[in-house]
Order: sequence, then C-alpha cells, then structure tokens
Amino acid sequence: LDNINAYHMEAVYRSTCRGLFERHKLLFSFQMTIRLQQNVGSVPKDEYDMFLKGPVVLDRGLQRPNPCPDWLPESAWDGITELDKNLAAFQGLAAAFEQSPKEWRQYYNSDTAEIEVLPGEWEGKVSDLQRLCVLRMLRPDRLLVGITKYVSIHMGQQFVDPPAFDLDAIYRTSSHKSPLIFVLSPGVDPTNTLLELAATKNVQVGNCALGQGQAPKAEALLDEGCGSGKWVFLSNCHLMLSWMPVLEKRIEAIGDGTTRTNAAFRLWLSTNPDPKFPIMILQCGVKMTTEPPSGLRANLTRMINLVSAERFERCEKKSKYKPLLFCLCWFHSLLIERRKFRNLGFNIPYEFNESDFLISEDVLGIYIDAYEKTPWDALQYLIADANYGGRITDDFDRRLVRVYIAQFFNSDSLAVQQYPLSELKAYHVPSGASLDGFKQFIKGLPMDDDPRAFGQHPNAAIASQISESTDMLATLLSLGGGGGGGGGDGKKKKDDK
Repeated sequence: LDNINAYHMEAVYRSTCRGLFERHKLLFSFQMTIRLQQNVGSVPKDEYDMFLKGPVVLDRGLQRPNPCPDWLPESAWDGITELDKNLAAFQGLAAAFEQSPKEWRQYYNSDTAEIEVLPGEWEGKVSDLQRLCVLRMLRPDRLLVGITKYVSIHMGQQFVDPPAFDLDAIYRTSSHKSPLIFVLSPGVDPTNTLLELAATKNVQVGNCALGQGQAPKAEALLDEGCGSGKWVFLSNCHLMLSWMPVLEKRIEAIGDGTTRTNAAFRLWLSTNPDPKFPIMILQCGVKMTTEPPSGLRANLTRMINLVSAERFERCEKKSKYKPLLFCLCWFHSLLIERRKFRNLGFNIPYEFNESDFLISEDVLGIYIDAYEKTPWDALQYLIADANYGGRITDDFDRRLVRVYIAQFFNSDSLAVQQYPLSELKAYHVPSGASLDGFKQFIKGLPMDDDPRAFGQHPNAAIASQISESTDMLATLLSLGGGGGGGGGDGKKKKDDK
C-alpha cells in the first residue's frame, strides 16, 4: 500500500471498529488483508479454500498411516495428508512427519507454535498463508494469534490494535444530521459517559428511557432539541420497536433539512442488537459498541482512559493512590478477561462493567486520604465483596475474587518497586507517577494474553481458543461463499508438565 491508501485504509479500519463487537474486529482486519491481496493475485484460491474449509477425507482406506499416533491426533493427520495431496506447495509434507517425527512433535507441543520455526526445509519453503494452513491443521488453538501476526506483517500493527473507545473523538466526527447509536452489551450502560461528555461541552441533555407511554415525551424532547441545540438521549430503543418507524421519519426529516435543526443538536440512541431495529437508522447513524475490549492490554487501556488527568492528581497521598489505581485497573481487567476460560475461569459468567471500576476507584481515593494507615481490610472488602462481589452468586467465584484482591491490595504493592502482578515479568506495577507513563507502559504489554497472567496453566485457554478459531473460520467462509468443510476438532495434546 502506498502512504495515501494506507492512511485511508487505517481510517476505514478505525471508524468501522467503533461499531463492531470485539470478536469481529480481527475478522474484519483479516478480511481486509485477504481482499487486498486477492486483488493483486497474491492469494492462491486453492490454498485459501483449504485454509477456510479444512480437510475432507472421503476414504481413509486410501490415506497413508499416521506415523505418530501416540501424539498426533487423527484430525490433525487428516489435515496434513490433505495438504500433501491437494496442494502442490505441500507435496512431501506427510513424508516429513515420517522422517522427522521428533522435530514435528516439538513444533506441535510448542506454547507459541505460530512463531516457531517449521522443521527441516519447510521453514524456507512456505509462504505466510501456507504457514497459516499448517497452523490451522495442527494447532487450531493458536490460529487467531497466527492470523494476528499475519495481518500485522502485511498491513501493520495498527490493524490488529483496535482503537480504545473515545466518545469525544466520535462526537467530533458527528453532525446534527446523523444519530449516534450505542449498540448495547449485557451489563453496560453508556449514560454516565455521555453525561460526562456533555458536561465538558457545556451542553444540556434531555434523557428519556423508552418504554410504554414514553412516545410523547420523546417527541417533545426531539422538538426542543432541534430548536435549541440541546442533546437528546433516547435509551433502550429495543423496548419500543413499535415507535421506531416514527423515529425513522423524524431522523429522515432532520437529515434532509425538512426539519430546521440547530447545528449543535445531537441525537443519541441506545439499543440492544435486534433484527427489527430499522435499517435506515443504522445506515445513516454512527454506530458504537459498548462491549468491553478483548485482551488484558486493551482492557487496561480502557480503564486508564476512564481516569482524567484531574482525577489522577486529586488525592493528597499520591504515592499510595497511583500504584493502587494501576492495581485496580489490573484487577478489573483480570475479572473481565477470565471469562474467556469458561468454566475454568468462573463457575458462572458475570457481567462486570465500568461502573464497578469507577465506584471502586472512588472508594480507593476516599479511603487513601481519609486514613493515615492504609486500611487494607476495608479496601479489600469494599471492592471485592461489596462492589464486584455484589454480582457474584457462587461461593467459589467469590473466594477467587478475594484471593485476587488480597494479591494486589497489600503493603508489598506499595513497598516493592515494580511490584509483580503475576509470575510473568512483563506484568508489574510501572515505576513513575504520571498518567502518560501508565499509558505508555500498557502500550508495551504483550498483545496475546498468556494464561499464566491469570494464575492459570498454559493449557487453560485451549478449548476456548479452538472454539473462537472455528467460529472465525465459519464466519469467513460464510462471507466468502462456498460450501462447508471438515476439519475435526484438532485438539492439542501436550505432555504433562
């Protein structure tokens, strides 16, 4: 890409990501990358089809025997033999397993197979897409990480690092003619964020929670807002779908100038995803998802961005408040991301959200300044039990959260320089006492979350990673057309550690 095209592509990526759920952002950037490469003929169709559909073995009687049945599952061997049989670039791959089983076993058992050197001559023979094909057959649990690396190499790091949610930046690109639409996720309420933005702009907000009998109030707010420039927030539109055709006509009249509208006016809407929501409103509006981002780094970024420079400096005992604020950001991010381990994370999934963090941050600031000696027991109880614990219904989950809070809120977290937050060296409380310093430290954290950051075994995420990879391939296949494919589960089997 030349510089102009790269700039426009990045702008498209960033603006589109605002309206995508987290699970679709990598899919979108990978789809962009593949489409651009297909346009210049650098993606062979047969290789990409095999990558999407996986192996289809019609007669195992014609298949050469698996040379490594003690560690290589049949589903993975199906993939290797189908690559060998159907794609010229992989001729001899099955024989390589017979000739070098030890080297291939090391690759198969690697915790980071996506960056490992392929055994023998294959490292220098395969293209980046062909490497993904091998990864797809042998280690589907590492496929999303491999795709991330692929996009980063061919498009740039900025296309695998979605922008943090910034409502002010979104507002600056908006106009009075187009509604701004929050697509809600469970447990997330954007009301406080919107009201804080309005306060910084010295704008009044007319707020109406839609429901039965609220149509007259909503229309009155629209009339007042169009005339005075006041913002209007109509929340929970999915609860009044029968009134949406009326709103659609009002928005159309504002957009085409039929309704004279003050340029300062903004219409904000929130709705759950619903197939009956008017397409026209979605097409003409600016869509924003409120879902927590994916990954520890992204969640840390989101949490630290909720803290303004004034709020960051508000406490008298800054030397205590600032490192504990980072510990709180880490604590919240761990709880959000731990859900991806499914039953290995929580017995019951919980929808922790920004309000939990903001309330806990208020408690932290108040209690740090109110007491000469840091009240560790009170902080641990109010944050882990009273606030976050208010959502928890399982006793073992509650015990887990208490263990986490005790690990991060204790005297060592203030006394020890670069206090470790996990057994991994990358994760610690950063030195320094500036908000920008915290943000720069977070930017340098790994993109891919190691389960050990959560206190989990490295194999803990395999089941969810395979499921996410399978879902992404199925979605890509549906977007690109074509029939289904096989592939099996391809589950990884590792030696006990």
